[in-house]
Amino acid sequence: MVGKRSLSLVECPPGKEAPPIRIALYHGWELIGSGSNEYTRYFARSLAAAGHEVHVLCREEQVERIDFATSAYRWSRDGRREPVFEGRPVEPRGRCTIHVLPHGEVRPVFVTDKQRAGNVKAFKEMSDAEVTAYREMNVRVVTEVLRAHPVDILHANHVVLQPTVAAEACGALGIPFIIYPHGSAIEYTVRPDPRFKAFLAGAIERCAGLIIGSDEVRNRILELYPERREAILEKSQIIGVGVDTSLFEPVPRSERDDAIARLKAARPGGGKTAALEVELRQRLDAGELEAALAYHEAYVHAAPDEGVAEKVERVPWRDGAILLFVGALTVGKGLQSVIAGLPRVLAKVPDAHLVIVGSGRYREVLEALVHAIATGNRGLLEQLTARGNDLDRTHLSGAWADVSAYLARGESLEATLAAGAGFAEHVHFLGRLNHDLLRFVFPCADVALFPSVIPEAYPLVLMESLSNGVLPTASNFSGFAEGLDQLVPDLGQARVEQMRLPMDAAVRVQGIADRLAGLLSDRRDWSAELRAIATARYDWAIRVEQMVGAYEEYGGVR
Repeated sequence: MVGKRSLSLVECPPGKEAPPIRIALYHGWELIGSGSNEYTRYFARSLAAAGHEVHVLCREEQVERIDFATSAYRWSRDGRREPVFEGRPVEPRGRCTIHVLPHGEVRPVFVTDKQRAGNVKAFKEMSDAEVTAYREMNVRVVTEVLRAHPVDILHANHVVLQPTVAAEACGALGIPFIIYPHGSAIEYTVRPDPRFKAFLAGAIERCAGLIIGSDEVRNRILELYPERREAILEKSQIIGVGVDTSLFEPVPRSERDDAIARLKAARPGGGKTAALEVELRQRLDAGELEAALAYHEAYVHAAPDEGVAEKVERVPWRDGAILLFVGALTVGKGLQSVIAGLPRVLAKVPDAHLVIVGSGRYREVLEALVHAIATGNRGLLEQLTARGNDLDRTHLSGAWADVSAYLARGESLEATLAAGAGFAEHVHFLGRLNHDLLRFVFPCADVALFPSVIPEAYPLVLMESLSNGVLPTASNFSGFAEGLDQLVPDLGQARVEQMRLPMDAAVRVQGIADRLAGLLSDRRDWSAELRAIATARYDWAIRVEQMVGAYEEYGGVR
């Protein structure tokens, strides 16, 4: 291999404890929700548990809910701090301080598909003046954080704009920094906007190193800068993401109802109401396809559905064949392919149920697809298929190519439209469940599915699935394909091939349906074997040891 080595469990076995270090994790976003938020929170927790001093630079407003934080400060735009709490006793041996960074006049995001307060803009939609003002404010504040709380190394998440800010702040203070890229910034900001491509090039030039979670993501960066290939390879190494296996525990089929009862006892709710779901169906029946776009501000997307306790009662957790999706509800996650093929799954596995956990403005489009199939509404089905990608705010446009190809076969269209009203009873939208609630639901599934049609950087959800003892399936490309490849030594080539969801639009929907039906028909209990893989290979304690070794190579450990 060219460049820095890739670290694995075999190459970096548990051994002598590394000396404590002081590390700043510069994330810049919240600590709950998206994949990189979860990554940062659990990585910080595990670093502290290993005895290190951790400073998390973020924009998490509800810092009190970060239960491993010993102290927290809010910083103003001019670099002054106010304590939120100090010296809070927590379990980890190390110390973790949360630094809540201020917002600027503009609140930039990679994709404007989530509910956020304030003047929200996509990075690529910001003017040069707005970008400059945002960068300068963050340099000023981050410099003051690091001056008040000295560290040995700074770990900059994403490729926009944290590495650019780190290059200036760390450069002024003589602190080495590394870059840990995540996929969304690459695809939605750096690739389409030359300004941010130039910013990243400068940060790569100045950083001590790049620690990257997969070969797939490193390849994306190499594609952006082919002229810097050798330099990037020389200063980068691969260390994957991890999973906190203590958060999850497999649940035997006989105890699934008890786990769901614990979810209900927590009295979740606060999100979408049953009345809004009824209203959507009524408007769709009246020919208002645009209704599928009208509910972004109608309810709190970040909460479980108001009626989630009643919804989970309708799922035959113990006796049924349960498919589970967990993630953002966007067109890029590919759930439309699964829903379109679900009638074919039900023809082979009549007790199959699809449980959908997540939030996003695309939820109503997916609900509309379920309604079109359940009511045999050919016109609505054809409209959704033709306009599906346009009904979300992404770079995808036009028709759902795979659904269109599937329905173009007359027998598939007729079978889909003949699914009947009972079809809707096999699809369950629950809203968003954070890990404190998800841990009751996830291990009660038989198969988890992640059918993305856009590249995924890191297979974190695959690791969470393994940790829950649930067999994962995923689209066979990008980071998911790499994650599936890593399971071949443990599960065998034949089984892993069944877990790969096809990408070819001509066969994708039918291929997904047939694979899911085959896996659901096989009632073998894989939970103990899958859990063992998660704890042996992917636990955060292992990743922390690998990361500390990488920091040492880059000169960040005293």
